[in-house]
Amino acid sequence: MEISPTSNELAWIQPLPRRLPEPLECHEGIIDRVDLSPQASGEPVPQNVDLPEVAFQPHKLPAAFRGQLPLPRKLDLHSLEAGPRVARDARRLEGTPAVELTGKLRGFRNTTGMSETSYGTNNQCANFVSTFAHRLGLKGHFLVVPDLERALQKQGWQRVSAAEARPGDVWMSDSHTELVTGRERGRPRLTGSNNGGNSYQTISGHTQASGRFYTRPIWRDQH
Repeated sequence: MEISPTSNELAWIQPLPRRLPEPLECHEGIIDRVDLSPQASGEPVPQNVDLPEVAFQPHKLPAAFRGQLPLPRKLDLHSLEAGPRVARDARRLEGTPAVELTGKLRGFRNTTGMSETSYGTNNQCANFVSTFAHRLGLKGHFLVVPDLERALQKQGWQRVSAAEARPGDVWMSDSHTELVTGRERGRPRLTGSNNGGNSYQTISGHTQASGRFYTRPIWRDQH
């Protein structure tokens, strides 16, 4: 149907006949399907496929594994400052009787009635050092010097010389222990619960070059 340009009327137009598509010519040599089966190539068809045998190999842990994963090493400014910060706190207590630390110094044990500390009036050195060493990663609280030294060795604290000792390290003799809180005249300065000529111990400081010094594993600092 179309509109006549002269009469502006609709005029019917006869539709043109449709042309059918011409058939495609097939040329010899064109393969529309390719057979890639073994039968087509004339090769024998395998019945069984033999795969190589792989022996089972269970996972083996390293020889150094002892049932505990290694602790992460946190070597940052925060942990590097832990030792000096603890040393400053310990020095602030100098002049205080050890018996007055119970209930005032967090972690300090009430040893009243314990024979190993002379009923809370003497031998408070390990009690004092354990309190501050705990802030530097020591696990456990110890009232006897040999027990504290064994714990330090077991938990990785290393022996160092007096020249290498730094704030936060632990000093020990066979029967006494104190905390390294600085250096004076080239010697380590110690702070601990010491005998002052009274019936009780008092927190005091002095220098010391002999004895055993233990330094903390710095990656275990939690303070």
